[in-house]
Amino acid sequence: MRSEFITLNPVENADRSDAPRRTASTGRRHSSTRELLLRMVEAQAAPVAIGALARAAGLHENTVRGHLEHLLADGFVTRERDLAEGRGRPAWLWRPAVPDPESPYAALAGVLAATLTRTSADPVATAREAGLGWGRDIAAGTGAAREATARETVVAVMRDQGFAPDDTGDAIILRRCPLIAAATRHPHVVCAVHVGMIDGVLETVGSGDVADLVPFTGPGQCTLRVGAPSSVRSKVTGG
Repeated sequence: MRSEFITLNPVENADRSDAPRRTASTGRRHSSTRELLLRMVEAQAAPVAIGALARAAGLHENTVRGHLEHLLADGFVTRERDLAEGRGRPAWLWRPAVPDPESPYAALAGVLAATLTRTSADPVATAREAGLGWGRDIAAGTGAAREATARETVVAVMRDQGFAPDDTGDAIILRRCPLIAAATRHPHVVCAVHVGMIDGVLETVGSGDVADLVPFTGPGQCTLRVGAPSSVRSKVTGG
C-alpha cells in the first residue's frame, strides 16, 4: 500500500549542517534538492510514492522522479511496485537502500586507523604505503591469467577482497565496503589503504595504469576508476 507518511519538513531541513550532502557516482556532491529528497525517503516508516514526496517538497512529480532515478542508479534507494489499483501499471514505491553487513574485522581496522591517525606525521601517506605492500602481495599470489588486463585483475582482486565490484565500463562500482564503519570514521586513512592496495596490484602487473577512488558515492559503496595517468588521478578524492 502506498505510503503518504512524510516526517521531514523540506524548508526547515534543507540546509542542515549536521547532515552534509552525499556524493553521486560522478564524484559530484548532491544538489540540495536531491539530498533533501533522499533524507525524506530515509525518514519514512514505509515505502513512499513519488506523489507524496512531490507534495511535501513542493516539486513537480517529474522533477522528483528524475532525482529518484539518479539516487537509484547510485545505490542510495530501491523501489518496488505498489499494489495494483484499477487499470494501468502500479506506481513505484521508494525506500532507502540498506547496506550489506560489514567485515568482522571492521572494529580492528577502526582501532588501527585511529592509532595511525594519532601517531603518524602523515597518516594518509603511511596508510597508502601499507596498502601498496598489501597489493603487491595479493597480486603476486593471484596467479592471474596472462591474458587478463590490468582492469580485469583489479576487478578480480576487489571481488576476492569482498568489495562486490561492478564494472560498468566507465567505472568500477564497489557495491559494498567490508570495512564501512572504519571507513566512515577515518575515510582518508582507510581509503588510502585501499587505493594503495589497488596501486600495488597495478604496479605488480606492470600495466602503467593508476587508480582513482571516490569514496561514499552510495550507501556502503565507492567508485573506482582505473586507467592511464593522463586520464585518472592516482589519489583518493572526495571525503
